[in-house]
Amino acid sequence: MERKATVKLDDLITEIEIQMDETLTYINIQTGEVITLSREEMRAAEDEELLDNYPDWERENIEQAIKIIEDEDEVYLDFTLRNEFHEYELIEEFIETLDKAEVREKLFGAIQGRGAFRRFKDGIIEHDVERQWYEFKEKKVKELVMEWCKENGVVIEE
Repeated sequence: MERKATVKLDDLITEIEIQMDETLTYINIQTGEVITLSREEMRAAEDEELLDNYPDWERENIEQAIKIIEDEDEVYLDFTLRNEFHEYELIEEFIETLDKAEVREKLFGAIQGRGAFRRFKDGIIEHDVERQWYEFKEKKVKELVMEWCKENGVVIEE
């Protein structure tokens, strides 16, 4: 099927940043709509249970999930990239870019063991590199999304 619609880059970046283990994300390549559904809604769509047993808001999502499951025209493209986005690796890569050896050493120490993300967040504030981190992360996520779109023939609108 020909990919017709453009998808907003910011919508895809936002999806990457908020994806949770229990959600799946799809792109409607005809409309450019980005759709996020829970695994529970996808399971409900596969069941034969009546939709009347669900509240209205959930029924709409389950109906959307049914469309995705029954998608013979390949209108929906799976955009669940959680396996390609590893924030811990990104943090390590970021730390390596820092100029000051002392800051690198402290941040590498901070990301060891339980509570690594919290200690990292505290550390970037303490060492005044918080802005650098968010700029670095945004750039890397944007690169990941743009590369994925290129590989999948999705036209993005910046």
